[in-house]
Amino acid sequence: MNIIILYYSRSGQTKSLANNIATAVAEQGHTTTVKSVMEVSTADVESADMLFIGTWVHGLILFNVRPANADLWTKALPDLNGKPVATFCTYAFNPRQSLMTLNSLLEERGATIVGQQAFHRDQTDDGVSEFTQTMLQSLVATV
Repeated sequence: MNIIILYYSRSGQTKSLANNIATAVAEQGHTTTVKSVMEVSTADVESADMLFIGTWVHGLILFNVRPANADLWTKALPDLNGKPVATFCTYAFNPRQSLMTLNSLLEERGATIVGQQAFHRDQTDDGVSEFTQTMLQSLVATV
């Protein structure tokens, strides 16, 4: 399967996590492409069997916690046309409802959300293999 991993990163942790996801997906025998959400094209989305889309979490510890600038960059994404999408984020303290917010924004672009995972920004390799395996199994189950 052709899997596209998209990320929105400020300081590199989310990009690192996207690369870790790509490695884990490739180890399961799939073709992967990693791109910034700013670089993705309609052709990329059309060729994908599944997408992983992630961002970092912005906000104060208790207030205004949200997926960073997602209200802006999700609008610039190509139409996702019902493609299965797994979402992920990197956070420092607590992601709160960030992934649910991101999921809603992506569903507005046509995504079919199949799962989500939050990763601490200092542990971007912990649990990646399990996350990707579970998400890819959910895709196979729907085919």
